[in-house]
Amino acid sequence: MKCIEVSAPSHVHVGNIDIHGGLGRLYGTLGFALRRPRFRAKVCPSDEVEVVGSKRSDLLEAARKASRLGGIPIRVEVIEEIPAHVGLGSTTPAYTGIGHAAMILAGKDSDPRAVAYAMGRARVSGLGLYSYIYGGFLVDGGYRSPSPEGPPPLIFRRGIPGDLVVVYAVPRKPLPGILELKAREEEILGSLPPMPEEQALWNSRLVVMGIMPAAAEGDWEFLGDFLTRFNRGLGEYWAREQGGEYCCREVEEIVEYMLGAGGMCACQSSWGPTVYALTPRDKASHLLKGLRELVDSIGGGLVGSSRVDNDGALLRVVKG
Repeated sequence: MKCIEVSAPSHVHVGNIDIHGGLGRLYGTLGFALRRPRFRAKVCPSDEVEVVGSKRSDLLEAARKASRLGGIPIRVEVIEEIPAHVGLGSTTPAYTGIGHAAMILAGKDSDPRAVAYAMGRARVSGLGLYSYIYGGFLVDGGYRSPSPEGPPPLIFRRGIPGDLVVVYAVPRKPLPGILELKAREEEILGSLPPMPEEQALWNSRLVVMGIMPAAAEGDWEFLGDFLTRFNRGLGEYWAREQGGEYCCREVEEIVEYMLGAGGMCACQSSWGPTVYALTPRDKASHLLKGLRELVDSIGGGLVGSSRVDNDGALLRVVKG
């Protein structure tokens, strides 16, 4: 029996460019694809839709949707997962990967853009989708408002060299509050006031005249400085919901440590509590050591590092 094994990168957000929408587009997302953690699964034809190896109930519904798209029931064996609802982009690679594999097994059009959209992803942000397809450092152009016509377009991509590493921390203590925010996400997004036009203009200037040129030229120090400024500035807009520039005191402490210990940037990803730094590879071990000590002192959590994934998802045919 022919099966498809899919391996897809996680990703971290820098933030959204424009939540004002005066030019007919909303959001526009920046971020990095990561080699680790990953979503890995084996997807096979089956007599009935089934998911094994995961406690996530939503993956069964994703498998059902993928089976309807492909027209054949599938069995999904999850081999490796991305921590859910912490700012590491767990949902889009899983849903897109399952749907993509199902379409290949069925011999149907397997364009990841169409698959992700049909699976209910890439409706607001294109970061997860383009991390899946291309990897690297990515900027999407936001979706048409009020009538989206598909995923946001990719407007910039840059591969990140292997001598740079993303060091990240996921402090445990803020997680209950983050999960509460995530549960109310649609309500929050629907009730937020438009971003002040001045802030949307400043964000756009930072991206077009700061972040993208620095990335294009490989000027990583400048890129890191611009990313930190961009991410911190967005915290002012989200402060009403998250209580400050960052989601919590723990992330504030980690940001301060990262910037003082050689991090080129320090950014909260999405609602948090994941916070990450881009750093030279030869400084990563020092930063990680101090970061583990800090995270342990503020309640514990996950600490890790990863190179940027410049390749996107990998799919291969395997035996069932």
